[in-house]
Amino acid sequence: MTTLGRRRFLGLSGAALAGALGVAGCTRTSTQEAAARAADGGGVIRWWDHFQPLKPLHERIFAEYAKANPGVRVEHEVYNPNEMGQALQLAFKSNQIADVHSVAGLGLSEAALVASGWLAPLAGAEAIRAKLPADSLLEGLHIFDGKVYTFPIFSPRQYTTLNWFNRELVERAGGDPVNGPATWEEFRAIAARITRDGGGKAYGWIQGLAFHERLQVHVVELAMSAGAPLAMAQGGLGELGLVDPRTGEYVYDTEPFVQALEFLLSLVRDKVVFPASTSLDARTARARWATGVAGMFFDGSWNIGVVNGQFKQFVDKVGVGPIPSPSGKPVLYGAPAPGQLFVSSQSRHVEAASGLLARFAGPEYSKELAAFMDQVPLDLEAVKRADVHPTYKRAVELFGQAVRLAPSPLVRNPAIAQVMSEMKSPRPTLGELTQGILSGEVTDIRKALREYTGKMAAERERALKEVSGKGVKVSLDDWKFPNWQAGQDYTAEMYR
Repeated sequence: MTTLGRRRFLGLSGAALAGALGVAGCTRTSTQEAAARAADGGGVIRWWDHFQPLKPLHERIFAEYAKANPGVRVEHEVYNPNEMGQALQLAFKSNQIADVHSVAGLGLSEAALVASGWLAPLAGAEAIRAKLPADSLLEGLHIFDGKVYTFPIFSPRQYTTLNWFNRELVERAGGDPVNGPATWEEFRAIAARITRDGGGKAYGWIQGLAFHERLQVHVVELAMSAGAPLAMAQGGLGELGLVDPRTGEYVYDTEPFVQALEFLLSLVRDKVVFPASTSLDARTARARWATGVAGMFFDGSWNIGVVNGQFKQFVDKVGVGPIPSPSGKPVLYGAPAPGQLFVSSQSRHVEAASGLLARFAGPEYSKELAAFMDQVPLDLEAVKRADVHPTYKRAVELFGQAVRLAPSPLVRNPAIAQVMSEMKSPRPTLGELTQGILSGEVTDIRKALREYTGKMAAERERALKEVSGKGVKVSLDDWKFPNWQAGQDYTAEMYR
């Protein structure tokens, strides 16, 4: 749908309620009965999300659902994440929001959305719980006042700095064509040999250095691989939420971050970086990498899915290894997986929408999701049964070996979401600082990180005072987890 079409769609009075996921059924179930009632109410269940790569999977499920429930159809709308937040806000205000929707672009935590009346608790929650791995649902993230509002469909055990490499170039440079380089030292050496042997036609490493948000993620993950302990207040690697779980303090000025930045800077000084990298984002860097102009490229597990779909001629040359680290044995930390899809409080079909959404909770959906080689499914075991490229299976194996669950301050005290909302990212951000360091504009790494960490701490203190002044019970102690142990999963019972 065009932008004009979306505006017109949002402006229509009496528009049908928005979309949901479907299941194929055999005997008549409560979900089918709810779907029949939905059919009596107009026959349309509408669904909004921002998962463009998964559109074929979801629309196949919608078709199966419609076939199993005659008279009901699903209207599916895929938004650009940059547009979705505004569309959701307009639709909510006009009482025309989707039955089921993601929350990209809203900038609000699950707790804030529940408190503001956006979301409905899921019907049939016990059946959904039964399909999920243990410890998948947490109070303050998926459960509020004992009611389940959402559940994760993607795994928290993943990271974005896998080392994808051209096996031919790495092997010619004397590297391991199966696993690639394990340590920073090996990475530098192989990158140097690829560049030397390439004679100006091939370089050791290519990256989208113009994409500072992604660059920031790489720096954080490289720092974790060097030993930085990090707990996250929100899903993802937002800079405002990353703290040392032992102290609750920001640690951007510690040795692992210095080392990570010095490692990246060494690649620039070694002149092994593809020259146009400073003007590339992640997509364009990947496209250039697939032409054979560089040996190695940092990206997430979805990389092979994109290569398989867009650069088929290159797929057989692709290898994948773990994030390079000083020791060659990285340990990284992932925040508890948030929910991705929610039923609207404005929906007239909460029971049917909840039943359809339950289709995402089972191992079969995880297997189907894995086949798209995009986001990593919640059930990692399902990947072993899926028809996927060997490098995707290898990537998921690497995640399982290296990623540990970190404690989330947001689960400890949902009021932290209000502090996070009040905070503003200091400028330059960590990603922008990294760009400055790599370009030579910032020459004193330790000083820059020290100043940045001080700004982060001061901004959190300001936000805490602001929120606490309104009577909200929240303090710095909510960021501290004295029972956390490095290298171990922080499980649900440890919050108690």
